[in-house]
Amino acid sequence: LSVFQPPPPPPSPGEAKAKIRKIPDMGSDDKTMSSSLNDYTIIKEGEAEILMHAKNEVFYNKTQVNNRDISIAVLRTFISKRKQEHEAMLSGRTKTAQKISGENASEPEAPAESALHNEKSNGECEESEDISHDEPCSISEEPAKTSEGKGRGELKLPRVLEALSASGLRALRYAREIEGIGQVVALDNDKVSVEACRRNIKFNGSVACSKVESHL
Repeated sequence: LSVFQPPPPPPSPGEAKAKIRKIPDMGSDDKTMSSSLNDYTIIKEGEAEILMHAKNEVFYNKTQVNNRDISIAVLRTFISKRKQEHEAMLSGRTKTAQKISGENASEPEAPAESALHNEKSNGECEESEDISHDEPCSISEEPAKTSEGKGRGELKLPRVLEALSASGLRALRYAREIEGIGQVVALDNDKVSVEACRRNIKFNGSVACSKVESHL
């Protein structure tokens, strides 16, 4: 008799508190860092790491670990649901276009032939062509419609604005842990916090540098 076993639970957010270590020797060429590297420790939460000064000059709230975990889970669900709805919309448009195309193909062409015959019998074929020059041309509009439809078919990545980001930890976790997320803008009204955030962006490597930016 097989017994259903639920999947293993995700890592406990409390583990972030234990993952604290001294920063390795990186040299002193970074102007935003103190000359004494021993004053910094590395705090790891999720897949992100931040450099924290011993004086805690930039606010780091340990009790918000659960809140950050929840916001990441919500964003993952939102992006997944948004993608599903977009694909369903495109699928519906394709089916509608195919249905209309099939209906047009099944219609008889007798009326068009009859109209052409009447024009020839009245001797007005050349004149009708001249008059049509003043009317809008549907053929020239078709490429524009196609191009516009193609643009609408592309799903843009969501852009996230994070206010009062402090060290930028939440923004860094978004960038490194959420698949399908776009640019993450970390904002703060404190210059020291912005400098710390930019330092942490650089410390987290190419993925963070390509997705996260920090501004006052």
